[in-house]
Amino acid sequence: MRQILCVCFGLLLIAGVLSAQDRASIISPDIRMAAANVSQIIAHRGASAERPECTLSAIRRAVEVGATAVEVDVRTSRDGELFILHDATLDRTTNGEGPASALTLAELQQLDAGSWFDSKYEDERIPSLIESARECEGRIDLLLDLKEQGDGYDRKVVNVIHQHGDPARTIVGVRSVAQSERFRKLLPTARQLALIPSLDAIEDFANAGADVIRLWPRWLDDGDTPVKRVHATGKGLHLNGTKGDMDETQKLLAHRPVSLSSDDPRRLLATVKQIAETSQQ
Repeated sequence: MRQILCVCFGLLLIAGVLSAQDRASIISPDIRMAAANVSQIIAHRGASAERPECTLSAIRRAVEVGATAVEVDVRTSRDGELFILHDATLDRTTNGEGPASALTLAELQQLDAGSWFDSKYEDERIPSLIESARECEGRIDLLLDLKEQGDGYDRKVVNVIHQHGDPARTIVGVRSVAQSERFRKLLPTARQLALIPSLDAIEDFANAGADVIRLWPRWLDDGDTPVKRVHATGKGLHLNGTKGDMDETQKLLAHRPVSLSSDDPRRLLATVKQIAETSQQ
């Protein structure tokens, strides 16, 4: 009995080693090819697993680890300036309270936007879109998740990118067909990621000129029909991840995305590279 237990324990140890170190050797050729075809690794709200999200520190870390793009959320302050913050309210990621848009940019930038993550980031502030664009220029693609709608808002975003950023290295995260059509005219050299509100909108955004279409992983729980619809439009597919680990990444790669995002872009880059390079063995 003791010998049997020892053998079983040994097999479990071997299985653990294989899952941690050698899993790439049993990855299917289709998954390997899908990994090799991923052209965009996006740092979600910056490298938000390692730095306070939507801050210049998170953007800089995304550049350091080699992400190809950084995603930020764009909102308007009380005095009409564009700033970066994911939530509509200040409570979760700053020492402020209430709606962020109720404050001027100067007031917003007096808040501590880093201590909630770690006390060593107490000097982090809410960045303006101008500061974020300057930080990215020449270093990394900038994905703008547009949290508002309307011609005036869109034109403000365009003006900042023209004056302080690089239109050719900007990806516009559009949330309506009208917004997609407007940015195709106002910022024609920028690429577009369609942040579609529902599956019914896939073809509409594709026809409006979006280059890549995001599907939420939860939309794929009932099968890959939405993926087939995106591929049928000839547009690229984007999928959101979080951890960037082997299990999560393989599941996402099964749908053949051209673009992936993660809170931990360093880990996602390493995982995609590990998977893709096994095709050369």
